[in-house]
Amino acid sequence: MSNTPAAPLPTATTPSSAELPATAQASSPGRGLGHRRLGLPRQRRVLATTGIAVLACSVLVTALTASASPSAEPHQADRPAACAPQDPTSPPPPAQDPAPTSVSTVEQAYYCIFDNYYGGARLDDRPLLQYAAQAVVRELRKRGVDQPFAVLPALTGDRDKDWPLFAKRLQEVLDAVPEDQALRSSLAVAAIQGMLTALHDNHADYQGPGSPGATPDAHPWGLGIGLNRTLPPAATAPDFTGPLFLTTVGTDTPAAAAGLKPGDVIERVNNVPVFTNRQLNPGVVDSLRPSYPRRVPVTLTVRRPATGRTLHVRVTPGPLPAQPKPRVDVTLVAGSIADVRVDAFYPGVAQEALKAIADLKATTKLTGIIFDLRGNRGGVADEGNKLMGAFVHDASAVSFCDADGTCDPQPVDNSTPLLHLPMVTLTDDGCASACEVFATGVKDLHLGALVGTRTAGVNSGPARLYALNDHTSLIRLPSQRAIGANGEIIDGIGVPPDHYAPLTAADVSTGKDPALDKATAILSS
Repeated sequence: MSNTPAAPLPTATTPSSAELPATAQASSPGRGLGHRRLGLPRQRRVLATTGIAVLACSVLVTALTASASPSAEPHQADRPAACAPQDPTSPPPPAQDPAPTSVSTVEQAYYCIFDNYYGGARLDDRPLLQYAAQAVVRELRKRGVDQPFAVLPALTGDRDKDWPLFAKRLQEVLDAVPEDQALRSSLAVAAIQGMLTALHDNHADYQGPGSPGATPDAHPWGLGIGLNRTLPPAATAPDFTGPLFLTTVGTDTPAAAAGLKPGDVIERVNNVPVFTNRQLNPGVVDSLRPSYPRRVPVTLTVRRPATGRTLHVRVTPGPLPAQPKPRVDVTLVAGSIADVRVDAFYPGVAQEALKAIADLKATTKLTGIIFDLRGNRGGVADEGNKLMGAFVHDASAVSFCDADGTCDPQPVDNSTPLLHLPMVTLTDDGCASACEVFATGVKDLHLGALVGTRTAGVNSGPARLYALNDHTSLIRLPSQRAIGANGEIIDGIGVPPDHYAPLTAADVSTGKDPALDKATAILSS
């Protein structure tokens, strides 16, 4: 969650992978800027997604605080400079030459978590350092350079006494591996990522060298397909038992050139069944998301529901067109209902949507509004508050709460003129972060029906980016938790629809949309 988007939406301010539906490609995922606007009152803070942030449940603070030591204050003189909060409302600072990611960088991230994370002052340092060590060992083994002394030293639970013990061991490991700065930096990055993983928080993540999906020059790469399996899966998603099918096939992509179409059901990949005994075979999805610059052809056996035919298709990974910027798309359905597709809650999207509706009202007598938020990975929650202001005033859709229980209600925008029209919202498990704030507001404030499937449950709280001293690494940390208008926790659970209407392979293949049909029927009754 954040205040502004970061890459075009995928991501968080432009949603974190906010992007659009999960795509089978290895392009750099959009990242949500988890920030709190500097200088703005807490009541106006906003949420943003994650970028290709991990879909995980909210951190259980008690698990990390049970043995926390409130003792001595850190010795500031012995610590590197504090991590630098990033202000998305200001011009970026002058670029600096990258420096190696070192033990000093890891230390900076370590204290950044205690200083800025939700309930950070009460965190137990031991799980953070355990996960850091685990991540380092995993990287050592992956690269074939495991070390006999790469073990976690005995820890006390006093963060200032434990850090020097861990730092000494980590430095010994870095000194022992081959003199390859890239390797040593990757081990330090792994330690930072491990500490963030220990928080079990979908809005706490690492952005920079080593981020999942990063590619040289950030050029999109892959097959150019979207799948019905959100990656990573939503927190409440059951085991995926299929079928695995294409939800989108990008224009001018290798998949399109090979003749693949939305709705095609993938039955085999390189002659390996996608499922065995209803279990997804490991590596199948990875084969559909090749990394740059991998050009090994992928052979697919697909079934096309629209025709019943089985096809064997060979696709060679390659460069993909740049992701289109998120936008508002408004069409008229059933002669009098505005279908408003909102790809992400980027800055200004509410005004765009309201203007598009006003333009349609100028020529048509509207009887209802459908907001299609499927695949919307979040962005600026305040944009959702502006949209909700067209349906209700003097209400709050969500509150942001500190670890001590103090909460700041986030009001809808009373300056938005009321439309006085009924509304239905379409959701799925691609609706995350700020998108879920909107969905829970619609549900809790009784603004209209939700149709589709349950949202992602990726909604821990408003976050902010902090820069580290290697001039390439950023970490995102939430300082508050989000709760719905009725006081409910959404994170890890999601928002359920009032009317369940999933999209099947046959629907996609034949151009049907049961959720849109249901919404139209509700507004036409």
